Amino acid sequence: MATATATPASPLAGLNKTQKLAALLIVLGPEEASVILSAFNHRQMEQIMGEMAKIEFLSPDLQHALLEEFSSVTLDGVTSALGGVEKAQSVLEKSLGAAKALEVMGRVAPQATTSPVIEELRNTPASAIAQILRGEQSQTWALVMAQLDAENSAEIFRTMDSTFRGDVMRRMAHMEPVSPGVLDTLVKGLLARRTPAASQNIVGPNGTHFLTEIMKRFDRQVATDALEVLAQNDPELSASIRKGMFVFEDLTSLEASTISTIMREVDFNTLAVAMKDCSEKLREMIFKSITKRAAEGLEENLRFMSKVRRREVEEARTKVMQQIFDLERKGEINLTPDDANAVAA
Repeated sequence: MATATATPASPLAGLNKTQKLAALLIVLGPEEASVILSAFNHRQMEQIMGEMAKIEFLSPDLQHALLEEFSSVTLDGVTSALGGVEKAQSVLEKSLGAAKALEVMGRVAPQATTSPVIEELRNTPASAIAQILRGEQSQTWALVMAQLDAENSAEIFRTMDSTFRGDVMRRMAHMEPVSPGVLDTLVKGLLARRTPAASQNIVGPNGTHFLTEIMKRFDRQVATDALEVLAQNDPELSASIRKGMFVFEDLTSLEASTISTIMREVDFNTLAVAMKDCSEKLREMIFKSITKRAAEGLEENLRFMSKVRRREVEEARTKVMQQIFDLERKGEINLTPDDANAVAA
C-alpha cells in the first residue's frame, strides 16, 4: 500500500502579512525598505517596525520563499503581457529608478541576474566575509566586495586599516570586467573556508540597527513623527533608534546657537561625566557655549572624572541625549541643519 508523502510546511507558515512584509524589507535592504515604508501611515509603520526589530535571522529557505511570494504579488498587480520578472523590474524602476531596480532584482530574481554562488556570497554575513578574506590581496577584496550591497561593503570596510582600505577602494573604482566563470570559481573557493556553524543559517541584521539605518534615510520630520508613534507602544525601541541616529559626538556638527540652547537645559553634573574622553573639538565647543562661571564649575567637575567607568559615561551620555531629543521634540532646536546652512558651511 502506497504511503502518502507529507508536503513540507512552507517557511512562511504561521507568519501574518505584517511579519512577512517586515522580513521582506530586511531582505531588500534599508534603502529600498525606506521607500516602501514611507508609503504607509505612522500606525502601520509602527507595526511593521516592531516586527522588524524582533527578527534575529532569516534562513535561506525563508528568504527564497519571501522573494517568490513578492514576485507573485507583483505578477498579480501588474497587467502587462510581460513575464513576472520583467513586471517586477518595471514596478521597481518606477519607484526606485533603473539602477536601484537592477540591484534589487539581483536579490528578487537571482536566477535571472546572478549565479547561485554569488547569491550565496550576498547572503553571507559581512563579518564572515571579512574573515574568509583575511590574508588575501587587495584586488581579491575589491572583487568580492564589488558583488555586495553598500551596507555590507561598509561594514567590511570598517574592519580594515586606513591604508589598505584606500587601496581596496581604488581597485574597486577602476575594476575591469571579470568572466562570470572565473568569479564563481574564486567565490566558491572562498566560501569553502567558512566554518560549518557559519553556514547553517543566514544571520539577519540587528533589528534596531536596521531600523536606524531606515530612519536615517527618511526626511527628519517623517522620522521624528514615526518614532513618536512608535514610542507610544514601544518607548524602549524608539529611544534605541533615536540613540543610533544621533550620538553624543555628533554635537560637533551643530551650530553654536544650538549648542548654547542645549547647554542652558542640560544637567552639568551629568554633562561632566558624559564629556570624559570626548573629542577636543566637542570639548572646545561646549566651553565656548557657556558662561565663564559655568565653565569653571564644569572644569572642576571634569577633574574628578578619572575614576569614572565606561558604563557610567555611556549612561550619562544617554541621559544628555534624551534631554537633547526632548528639546528637538518641543521644536526648540534642530539636530539636522538646513540644506542652505550646510552649503554655506
